[in-house]
Amino acid sequence: MKLLMHRINRTDRNVHLQRNIEMFRRLGIEVRDVYNDDLLRGDLSGADAICLNWFENIDGGQAFMPPLRYARRLLQLHRIKKAGLSLLFYMHNRFPHNPRYPKLSRALYHRLAKQADVILTFSEETGAGLEELFPGEGFGEKTEVIRPLNYIGAYPSNPDAPVYETRKIYAGKLLVCFLGKISPYKNVELIIRAAKELAHEDIAFLICGEPVSPEYRAKLEALAAPCKNLSTDFRLIPDSEMASILDVSDLLAMPYDTRSAANSGTGRLAFSYGRSVITPDIPSMNAIPEALIYKYHYDSPDEHYEVFLSALKRAYADWQHDPELLREKGRALKQLMETDYSEEAIMEQYREIFRRLADKRRSR
Repeated sequence: MKLLMHRINRTDRNVHLQRNIEMFRRLGIEVRDVYNDDLLRGDLSGADAICLNWFENIDGGQAFMPPLRYARRLLQLHRIKKAGLSLLFYMHNRFPHNPRYPKLSRALYHRLAKQADVILTFSEETGAGLEELFPGEGFGEKTEVIRPLNYIGAYPSNPDAPVYETRKIYAGKLLVCFLGKISPYKNVELIIRAAKELAHEDIAFLICGEPVSPEYRAKLEALAAPCKNLSTDFRLIPDSEMASILDVSDLLAMPYDTRSAANSGTGRLAFSYGRSVITPDIPSMNAIPEALIYKYHYDSPDEHYEVFLSALKRAYADWQHDPELLREKGRALKQLMETDYSEEAIMEQYREIFRRLADKRRSR
């Protein structure tokens, strides 16, 4: 089978996609990258199928951009259908994050699910959410629940990374880290608020990642400025520094919005490098043993901070009692990634998915 892997842009270095591509090639699948311009004007002949990841995301930029992206996505989907490509749609989230035009986002989500030959989700809970969003459509019949690959060994160690100097500033303190692209749905503001409230405790915070806009960065910088127990690194973190940031961190904080978030690549990354997390009960985290993470539930944005802070204090209490407790959780989480989220554990499921796609194409 010849498979197209859609990339957002030519500088895309998404490790999740790259690890999948490597696994698919070991299954004998011919994979080549395809970009937005290719889907609009390129030659799509010669391929059998296409994988779409995060294709439903149309927000960002000025107010007129999401409607334009919506129109472009519809044209791209039309060309995919016209080319006779089988469509594998990865459902990473419950719904697009912070949609500026919810009706457009919903319409595009529906079109993607309807056109898809296979909908891939990372948990049964996420798949059930699609049925709730579009009842009566029967999308569950073509949904496959499959675990994502771990990130073990994805990033090299780097003893010269600048974050080691930052760690020295907070020697003897519990260091809680946020790592990844900084979008409003990830609620970094709650971490900053916690840093202010816990300023006199033996706890420090590190926020590493590039904000989605200059305006959002300026807002976060202003909020974080008074905090002496908080360091920020608002840039696109290079691959050469990812492992080092995880190395200096005691655990990661992920206070995501549960209305849209379903999966966390950052959580899987933390586990792959032996770190636990503080997280709400999003579907991918509900698949992890509760004893190994600091999970919490909230019913409304107004109560999110208090339950997040309570989970953070539980982790802090464990660390005060015995810092090794967090390391033990991390080691168990890494072992879970090695066994249940390995290429060996999921490769046969993908082999079966591609076999059924091939059979369906031959029967057309």
